[in-house]
Amino acid sequence: MDEKIVIEKFKIPKEAYDVISYILSEEERVFITNIDKETFNAQDVVKVSDSNNTFEQAEEFLRNGYKRGVFFIADEKTNTYGLSNFYGRLDVFAISETDKYLSLTQEQRERLDSWYFGDYLASLTLDLSVRPTSDEVLPLERVLEFIEKQDRTIYLNPCDCRTIAGKCDKPTFTCISYRNGLNTFSHRGHSKTITKEEAKEVVRNADNSGLIHTVNPNGICNCCGDCCYLFRAATKRNSVGFWPKAEYIIETDKEKCIECENCKKYCHFDVFSFENGLKADKSKCVGCGICVGKCPKGALTLIQR
Repeated sequence: MDEKIVIEKFKIPKEAYDVISYILSEEERVFITNIDKETFNAQDVVKVSDSNNTFEQAEEFLRNGYKRGVFFIADEKTNTYGLSNFYGRLDVFAISETDKYLSLTQEQRERLDSWYFGDYLASLTLDLSVRPTSDEVLPLERVLEFIEKQDRTIYLNPCDCRTIAGKCDKPTFTCISYRNGLNTFSHRGHSKTITKEEAKEVVRNADNSGLIHTVNPNGICNCCGDCCYLFRAATKRNSVGFWPKAEYIIETDKEKCIECENCKKYCHFDVFSFENGLKADKSKCVGCGICVGKCPKGALTLIQR
């Protein structure tokens, strides 16, 4: 096993050098060192293995590595795999081996989160006039309508952003997905199949916790402002209101406001202040509507942006 080769082939950043043994097993590191093909099968595993693995054991090694996010399926019909990379493995590692991920020190996890976010940010288009993803912020009722209209299998996953970042105490089992193709969480065996009513309950509970609902064709995320890469990237790109797409914006009625400050408590973006009465900085508003549901006097409404 040559760690330098493992680092190069698996694209491991320097920020993760001290956690390599957590991320990859010794057998996986030996294989990565020895394999010299871009795609491979069980027979190739037998050939390069340092142990006397049988063909069946090699197949199990590949299946397990796929589930762990170390390998991706290149061709399902021929049982051919390819080598993933650290970025993809960290995502799977955090949501499927959460206890092990959380056993890393806080400094290690903060370092990994910072690197992972930076890599995500760098993957987005540099053209700020273009929305880099199709994510859209929607209030609760619109999300429930979206769920009702779908006629697809629904999967529930832990939130990878909150698991990796760990910057808040919001719920993590909140990501709803309709994706089940090769190399997805569901295909790797890490998702729970749920019903429409269960999906709606997940969203309602997330709403009660103050999480923001974002929808794209492949699923629903329930986001916070501390951990979520989408909103952290939007802040970096100064694109709040444009990306993620936001159809609504907050409208206030100072006459109805009793200054309970619930809106300030639940808002992730410091929209509200209460010096000399209720004030709202609409330039920061993402139109999620979380504050509307927390206002006891109806002083807040969403209007078209």
